[in-house]
Amino acid sequence: MTDPTFTPFGAQLEPALLQACGGRLRDLHWFRTDWQRGGALTGYAVWAEDGEEDEQVVVKLPVPPQELRWLQRLQPDQHEAGDVVPRLFADGTTIGGYDLAWVVMERLTHGPLGGAWEGQQWPIMAEALARFYKATSVTPVDNSAPPHKEDWPNIIKRARTQVREQSIPQSKPWNNALKSLGKKLSKMIEPWDQRDIVQWRHGDAHLANAMTRKPPPEGPALLFDLAEVRAGNWIEDAVYLEHLFWAKRDQLGEFKLVNTIAKHRKKLGLPVDDNWPKLAAIRRTLIAASAPAYMQAEGNPHHLHAALEVLESNLGQV
Repeated sequence: MTDPTFTPFGAQLEPALLQACGGRLRDLHWFRTDWQRGGALTGYAVWAEDGEEDEQVVVKLPVPPQELRWLQRLQPDQHEAGDVVPRLFADGTTIGGYDLAWVVMERLTHGPLGGAWEGQQWPIMAEALARFYKATSVTPVDNSAPPHKEDWPNIIKRARTQVREQSIPQSKPWNNALKSLGKKLSKMIEPWDQRDIVQWRHGDAHLANAMTRKPPPEGPALLFDLAEVRAGNWIEDAVYLEHLFWAKRDQLGEFKLVNTIAKHRKKLGLPVDDNWPKLAAIRRTLIAASAPAYMQAEGNPHHLHAALEVLESNLGQV
């Protein structure tokens, strides 16, 4: 959903933006999505380069500096992984005297990925993430975006408190599963904390952040919304995406998402932890066990039921 209201903020900066683009940007139409806040705007426009065919583009103003940095780093002339993100036509870190990052980038015509791909969205997404990891591997990992440090003992403690104090479905099985987890939690966390985190992860890997240039069911997909890219492990992205569909198993079907990404990484010459199946099982267990602790965000009864099933089935593997 979009709000077509043209805000004073956008009206104020549009002349400066057009000037910064050297007259190549035209037919700019601003809109604001439901999830944008403050003065953030998105626009559709046409990029007209002398002697070139007109290009349909998206204008974003402002964008997080982290997102701009990675859009620049992931352009195809910066690595050997091919197209990973939309093409950048223009960008900057200031506009109209304000310290605001902005981009003019390729407008992808199909997506986001979803049911229209009739199951092909999963292999397409897995392959796109592997290309992302290949492309980011040329950038040394630094402290600009350190890994998330999750306090799992405290998170699981909060989950147990929620199960005891709130009327959630299947509270008795939940209590039993969390109690069993507590007995092996420290031994489980140890190998997870020792995972390889000298690599970049997308940080917000889900189907809504992937689109294609070709109509369904074709790929490849390009990724966007890069503000959460940080150091970490690819398994975090894979299990995060998988867990969004625990309660919608029919959409994921029998597709082995983590396994497929691991295969693509090997094919591209990227490292894959020798014990990646165990690490994936640990991550699934921890994410599933934490569901009651995040009742506000993940309190849907269907998700809680699915998380409990995942927790119970993985306890024996970790």
